[in-house]
Amino acid sequence: MGLLTITSYLIAGLVQVSLPSQLLSELRVVQLTAFTSLKLSALPLGSHQEAVTSLEKIIENQCREIPTGDGIPGFQPGIEKNDVLRMLGSPTGTSRGYWPNTRAVFYELIPEQVSLGFLFDRHTERIRQTEASFTHGVDSQIVLLTLNGMLGCKLNDTIQQGLQQVQQGQSQQYFFNLNSLKGVIERHHSNRLYIGIWEADLH
Repeated sequence: MGLLTITSYLIAGLVQVSLPSQLLSELRVVQLTAFTSLKLSALPLGSHQEAVTSLEKIIENQCREIPTGDGIPGFQPGIEKNDVLRMLGSPTGTSRGYWPNTRAVFYELIPEQVSLGFLFDRHTERIRQTEASFTHGVDSQIVLLTLNGMLGCKLNDTIQQGLQQVQQGQSQQYFFNLNSLKGVIERHHSNRLYIGIWEADLH
């Protein structure tokens, strides 16, 4: 029950904002648009293979302690608040966290498409829970890259299959454990895809 409360508390019903041009540049939205327009099934066979290889290289090179801002940055638990603010700027909103000793911060990163949310520890100012929400039109490869970043570049085949099951409507919800992390991927009533990952001792 607490998880669903957090989900609606951080991500749902965010207001639309216009991102500063500097932030748009920093997030390299041109690259994001290129990913979004990449429909693998529509490419010739040779191009399809190149695109898959390119995606694998991007995932492999994505693993850094602090996200670079390529595409949609995925912030894993443990990242410091200052690194999030440096990358994304001032949040759309902040509020008291649902769980004790936490502070909620959320971003409407791309209006009507992508939202990010975080629960920070009040004392250490590190992420305890990280969230992302995507509308149906956001390309599945963008979602995959973001999930990989949220997991600290530890995405495995089992979690990827769980993501695909929810994306394809085969399952409404998928829970998983990964080392000291727990997570959920689910489809909301608004047809938005939600991903939440938190430190196992948080709740």
